[in-house]
Amino acid sequence: MRIFTQPAMFAGRTILFRTNATEMVRRIREYFPAIEAGSSSDIAAEISLTADDQPNSQLEDAPWFRGRGYFAFARFTRSDRFWFNLRTRSVLGHFPRALADDRQRWHKDIFPALMGVLAAAIDVVPVHAACLVRDGRGVLLNGRSGAGKSTLTITLAKRGYSLLSDEWTYLSDNGAIEASGLPTLVKLLPDAVRFFPELSEYRQAESLNGEIAYEVDPERCFGVQRAFKCNVDCVVLLDRAKDPGCTITPVCGSQAAAQLIGELEPLEPPLDTYFERQTAIVSRLKTTPTLRLSFNDHPTTVAQLLDHTLSNRGYR
Repeated sequence: MRIFTQPAMFAGRTILFRTNATEMVRRIREYFPAIEAGSSSDIAAEISLTADDQPNSQLEDAPWFRGRGYFAFARFTRSDRFWFNLRTRSVLGHFPRALADDRQRWHKDIFPALMGVLAAAIDVVPVHAACLVRDGRGVLLNGRSGAGKSTLTITLAKRGYSLLSDEWTYLSDNGAIEASGLPTLVKLLPDAVRFFPELSEYRQAESLNGEIAYEVDPERCFGVQRAFKCNVDCVVLLDRAKDPGCTITPVCGSQAAAQLIGELEPLEPPLDTYFERQTAIVSRLKTTPTLRLSFNDHPTTVAQLLDHTLSNRGYR
């Protein structure tokens, strides 16, 4: 059986894929950024993906995740299996060849989940935050669920910011705190069609977490540009206000670090050392300029004020 090797970049780390399926080589090249010139040749993690001709494959959604200690198991359909060893930073995947042909499932569910599970073992921190880039400067937006983060993010992207992420951003310490994204679909709740009439051409669907939402390609749907990495130059903390209006207040960067750390999923022994390294990375945001945005207004109005403020303060 011939084995193909394909290196890929994730959050500044080199991930080495091995697979027996040429279809998977295409999937990997489509999804992950190419290795950059001058990048470290050190392999951060290895992922082996084996496809076979399983009869009667059951490819309906059946997500299931379990973990204990250094080991984890994931399933996305009833016919695939993924085993993780975080001690050795390796993944073994086994699935029917028909799944290798399912580009959308790999891009939407499987690749993001593989990177999310591996992240802690390779000193990468997934944070529940959006990220935008303009003139090479990165702005991280963090807010609790329901704050309107994704809606504001797309509105800013339509004003000329490049979209790195609308939901999950991956932080790493590469001298400076660097934010990285994956080319995932943007998820918007059903009421977002009020602000984005483009969504009326799409159907709502159930996402992997069971939420009903629009999941769309932002380049195709909104005509926005993507970015895949940047340094974090500013953090914006989002609060949904009770009263109409919009205010922006400079705050200490320690508030941003504390809020992001508080949202991380704690890791129990023996993974606690990974968690300590993750919190140390996020703690470096204490010195990053931070704004608190409290709003209850139309996204266009909020985006205009935030864009103006970022420009005046030199954060973009």
